[in-house]
Amino acid sequence: MKKTFILLLLAALLPIAQAASLPSTQRTDGRAVMAAFEDAAEIASKCKVSLMDGIKILCIGTLITDDGLILTKYSEIQDARQPFRIAGNDRRLHRGRMIAYDNQTDLALIKSNIRYPCGIEWGSTDKLEIGHWLTAGVDARPGIRCGIVSAYTREIPKAGGALGIQMGDEGRDNGGVTVDAVTPKSPAQKAGLRRGDIVFAFNKKEMLTREKLRSTVQAHPGEKVTLSIIREGEKMNIEVTLGYFTDVFGLQERNLRMSGKVSKRRGGFGTVIQHDITMTNTDIGGPLLSLEGKLLGINIARSNRVEFFAIPVERILEFLTKNAEAIRKSGARLKL
Repeated sequence: MKKTFILLLLAALLPIAQAASLPSTQRTDGRAVMAAFEDAAEIASKCKVSLMDGIKILCIGTLITDDGLILTKYSEIQDARQPFRIAGNDRRLHRGRMIAYDNQTDLALIKSNIRYPCGIEWGSTDKLEIGHWLTAGVDARPGIRCGIVSAYTREIPKAGGALGIQMGDEGRDNGGVTVDAVTPKSPAQKAGLRRGDIVFAFNKKEMLTREKLRSTVQAHPGEKVTLSIIREGEKMNIEVTLGYFTDVFGLQERNLRMSGKVSKRRGGFGTVIQHDITMTNTDIGGPLLSLEGKLLGINIARSNRVEFFAIPVERILEFLTKNAEAIRKSGARLKL
């Protein structure tokens, strides 16, 4: 009898306990939780900007100097019109142009006319461990979200390059490799390749077999190249920015469709920080911060709904040092 009473009591209390529990989003991004990250929230609000093509938000960026230097994700902005429109923390629209980029890390550096304090301090990932709390600047209110390091700092395998075509006949009779079909939304389609085109050269090197063209494309992921083609008997050159195989063809996978929109490029970055901070694909390019508000990295990819990658601050500093001359010519003052 006593055992039956206890079981009935627990059954009665269960709905109350469930009602009192927080929704999953409130456990990490609720008002009470976010109060613990006030320092990081203040820095995120100062350094986060939105990059736009017309009225369309491409991604966000991270302001790293008080005179307008911005870091962001290259592959999200490479085809956009310049100067970019940039929505700043001061509620004004600014303009900026890209002055440097890096294919491996997918980082881009923009010089804008923004003039206000960004509050950025460089951090370090030396002691970063799985389970450490992190914060990220995002586009949605309150402008910051938190989560944890979900995997040791590691290298994301480099995916091979992809053009996005189905290859047909080959050989000297055709003068190259025939395009049988073009994948929708692929680099080939964006560049204007058509069914029936014959590709006979890649950056002025002959391409007379399918295998030669395939292996050459795979060796140049993310690069802008020139394809020489024959179309209806006429020779012409077409510039194409090659994609990554997993990005060009992986977007058709069922699990990614269920995850919502992912980043155009999700691999081949080298060493990254993996975390679980919930972000949309347009939140990429923003700052990854410690609880104290120090910059630990730049968010570089939404791989799926639970995996997000950031370029560590040490690699960011290497990129900036490598482009010191471009920074100097832009008139920006950056202390490293």
